[in-house]
Amino acid sequence: MKNRKILFIVHRVYFENVVKKGGVDRIIDFLKQDNETYLIEHPLDGTDYPSVFSLPRFKKNYFFRFTPPLRWIEEVIVNFLWIKRAAAKFDLIVAIDPLCFLSAYLIKKSGSATKIQFHSTDYSLPRFGNFVLEFFYQRLYLLALKKADIVTVVSHKMAKKARQLMNGKADNLFILPNSPEFQTIPKTPIEKRKINHFAMSIGIFENQVDINNLIDGLKLLKNSSPDFVLEIIGHVDKKHIDIFYQNNLKKNVIFHGILPYAEAVEKMSRNYIGLTCYSSKYSYVHYADSLKIREYAAAGLPVVCDNIYDTAQEVKKNKAGLVYNNSREMANCLIKLISDKNLYGQMSANALDWAKTMDKTKLLTKLYQKYQ
Repeated sequence: MKNRKILFIVHRVYFENVVKKGGVDRIIDFLKQDNETYLIEHPLDGTDYPSVFSLPRFKKNYFFRFTPPLRWIEEVIVNFLWIKRAAAKFDLIVAIDPLCFLSAYLIKKSGSATKIQFHSTDYSLPRFGNFVLEFFYQRLYLLALKKADIVTVVSHKMAKKARQLMNGKADNLFILPNSPEFQTIPKTPIEKRKINHFAMSIGIFENQVDINNLIDGLKLLKNSSPDFVLEIIGHVDKKHIDIFYQNNLKKNVIFHGILPYAEAVEKMSRNYIGLTCYSSKYSYVHYADSLKIREYAAAGLPVVCDNIYDTAQEVKKNKAGLVYNNSREMANCLIKLISDKNLYGQMSANALDWAKTMDKTKLLTKLYQKYQ
């Protein structure tokens, strides 16, 4: 896809006043190489950050007046009015969730867009504890699946669910996982990796990690491998750091904090194994995809992961690591990979082979060649 005008409508998560970027930003970076790309960005939570609309000679900021659900109605109206006031027309709008899709759909209906791509990063059933909100969320999601010109989902489980919702008519449905560009992830040779060191890359520890399961697994591991080190890359607040210390794991954990992306993946790649211990408290994770597992694989690190994300099934299929169901299995999987050099070497090679097939640039090139 070249020489097109493309609008992205996205929701942004902020942490410590910095926007948290995700899989959609890889799509933006890819498409902006050969196209004109524009952004409407809304804060996902709260009203402390402005919505921003960026077009040449037309940049607007807007602070919401209302809280959800009224804010969601306000958001759709603002999007529509911005496009009309800018007199802008687009070849493609990429909408990142059902609410963004509703805006894109109305813009297209008004004649200001040719095609819409609905990029579904997650899905929940149920999503809300409120019947009315749940009704509208499910109807909007179904509308997006049925009316989008291109539908991209991040996991095989979500693709299966989407086909069910679309009554099997899914010629425009593509799996686009949260994978990195293969060449951007450092590859440390096996002999130079730090044996007994495990990487755990996270965004916000409290929201993503099952702390009880993790602590129990590490305590069991320490009985047979007392010198192991878990290197956590990402934000961990003091109360969770204290839990590690209270469980006699102070010497076994390094907290690197939030690092620039290039530094984070380089530090991750020096470890021996990639570890996940995701929390299942949020329903959306069951249809989502783990970028962290795919980054471990692109570094050649065999992964020891839980069954929360559907990505674990790909780990099994590609023999790129070991999957556990409880803390004892976690410890056993780590011990097995440390002690069996042949198994480790084979899984490291498998991880790299798998990651090559999931290279984001290759996937995006194939997708957009179909939609010139």
